[in-house]
Amino acid sequence: MKNFYIKLMFLVIVMVLVALSLMTYRNLNNFIAEVNHIRHSRDVFRALDQTLSTIKDAQIGSRGFELTKDTIYLEPYYHSVNNIPAEIRALDSLVRHNIVMSKKVDTLEILINRQFNVIDKILSLKNSGAITSQEKALVLAGKNNMDEIRSMIQRIAEVESRIFEVRLSSETDFRNIAPLALLLFTLTALIGVSLLFSRVNDALVKQRIAEGRLNDNILALRIEVGVREFTQKTLRNVLDNSLDGIMAFRAKRNKDSRAIDGFELILSNAIASKSTGKLEGELLGKQLQSIFPIESEDLFDTFKAVVQTGQPAQFEKLYQDDHFNGWYNITVVKLEDGFVVTFSNITSQKKQRLILEERELLLKEAEALANMGSWKWDGSTQTMVWSDGLYKILNKNPETFTPSWSSFFENVYSEDGDLLDDLLKKAIANQEGSTFEYRVEIDGVLRYLSLTSKPRKSNTKSEVDILGTVIDVTDQKMYEAQLQQYTAELKRSNEDLEQFAYVASHDLQEPLRKIRAFGDRLSSRYKKQLDDQGEDYIKRMQSASVRMQSLIEDLLAFSRLAQSKDVFQRIDMNAIMEDVREDLDIQIKREQAVLKIGKVPFLVGEKMQIRRLFQNLINNAIKFHKPNEVPTVEVFGRAVKWLEVKNQLGVVLPDSPYVMITVKDNGIGFDERFNEKIFNIFQRLHGRTEYEGTGIGLAICRKIVANHKGYITARSKEDVGSEFIVVLPATLKLL
Repeated sequence: MKNFYIKLMFLVIVMVLVALSLMTYRNLNNFIAEVNHIRHSRDVFRALDQTLSTIKDAQIGSRGFELTKDTIYLEPYYHSVNNIPAEIRALDSLVRHNIVMSKKVDTLEILINRQFNVIDKILSLKNSGAITSQEKALVLAGKNNMDEIRSMIQRIAEVESRIFEVRLSSETDFRNIAPLALLLFTLTALIGVSLLFSRVNDALVKQRIAEGRLNDNILALRIEVGVREFTQKTLRNVLDNSLDGIMAFRAKRNKDSRAIDGFELILSNAIASKSTGKLEGELLGKQLQSIFPIESEDLFDTFKAVVQTGQPAQFEKLYQDDHFNGWYNITVVKLEDGFVVTFSNITSQKKQRLILEERELLLKEAEALANMGSWKWDGSTQTMVWSDGLYKILNKNPETFTPSWSSFFENVYSEDGDLLDDLLKKAIANQEGSTFEYRVEIDGVLRYLSLTSKPRKSNTKSEVDILGTVIDVTDQKMYEAQLQQYTAELKRSNEDLEQFAYVASHDLQEPLRKIRAFGDRLSSRYKKQLDDQGEDYIKRMQSASVRMQSLIEDLLAFSRLAQSKDVFQRIDMNAIMEDVREDLDIQIKREQAVLKIGKVPFLVGEKMQIRRLFQNLINNAIKFHKPNEVPTVEVFGRAVKWLEVKNQLGVVLPDSPYVMITVKDNGIGFDERFNEKIFNIFQRLHGRTEYEGTGIGLAICRKIVANHKGYITARSKEDVGSEFIVVLPATLKLL
């Protein structure tokens, strides 16, 4: 009976437990259903949030690209374009049981597609300047459409929220009933639950430990990812900012023989991509032959050898095509199963190198022609460097001889050695340049050398370098000695000639005056006693005396010019011309000449000599006139510079202001072959019977101009006239 009751009780308990289990099961099923509905609503909310977030990412990415024109900002946009269809489908699947919600999702999809169309249109506009009206309209349309998207998402969320609240209320009711049923059931299964609790507790502890380790690993992974991203970005910036082109290739091997069949591009920096005329994205994965179809065959063996041997290669190569034009320096280095090639355009350096080589050759030739050499003292290394010319001058072999300071003192004359030593020591101590000539015996022959030094301060080191030259001036010294001897002899000869002319002029004056005086007496006292032939003799004697007197006076004037020590001063040439007009007044009236004198600028000179100069020129212009034609003489002048004198007259004068004065006539002229001859002393182009004169006047003119460091020349044409051009300094700078 006890067993029955026990069994009955057990059965009751089992039935109660079964009933409780069924009730609990039903309640739990309802509870789980409501929980699933709540989860469904939350999934809808998350889907809406994800959709909105994706659209925002696309919007932000497009705006970043609009601001920076950097395609990296388009990655979120392209990501959104790829993901939004799946997200819309997911959202649509969540609300397909609700017709109202499904229609709203369809409307949302239309708005989203419209938004992406607007973004695509904005991105398609390539504008680097100010925002156009079209862009403004698109941006405004995008904003309005985005507002509609947010509104639609909000309306969908509101509908789902109402459903969520109803489901949440039902879930609460079921949740309140479930504990009572579960309590009864739990009391029955307490022992089992206790056992399970210990097991679950252990599992939870282990789970917390595992979660902690997982969080630590995730944090470490994030840090490592950040470091790698930073390193990758930095490396990319370094590559793209490099002035050299850099490309990395990976070897493509035959599957059977493992032989290298080609190379595939895996990396290219900005300079390298630009050199090929393509973007990096277009180059990646391309074969070497497709990137460099012209030259790749020539370089393939070189690249292959680098990969196989691991030995770097460096060479220079000339390219002439659309993208590569000029000389390039190419370096190839092995990288894993491939290589990295670095190249730079060295055309300008190549040209500079060729120029330097040409200049070095010219310098060597110039040193050889000038018989000179150069040297440099390096203050930091205390070493001396000589040029080939200096080795040649001092007769040293550049392959076996090491130059030094003491090299300059070898075989130097003892009188010059101390002075040379002092000069070089002062050049180092005082850092002042200097020049010194000294004597040295080379192979038993006396040579004169000129050493010049010039210290040079370097910006890269504290010590002072000294640059210098050595010139073999032996021939120059010989020429100077001969020139000094010739100059001394010429000076002595000129002094003797000038003294002779001066003395002779004075000594001949007195006899000549007596001849003229006695001739006048014979003509006046004994005229009646002389026949016609006697009177003719006396006239001829008197005429010869007059010519002799003029000749002596001109010689005396010429010799005085050589000894003149008059003071140069500023001269009013207009006043001088008026004085000359008065001096020649009788001749002007006798010949009925027309003298036209224009304005002439002031110049610097000796007043009496300048007056004599233009008196002679105007006198000749009037004297050598054509018969039966009124002589006309024009005088005019202007200020000029040395360059104008050079261009007009072909003569080079010192850089100084000048006055150019021209005396022009309409006389008989002369053949320009005698342009220089007429300025020589005692040179006449016509006989004394045609035109009077001594032949010294123009020689005096040239002497006066030479005293003033000027220039005189003449231009003429027979039977047309002549013009004499005089160039004189306008300042005391040259006098």
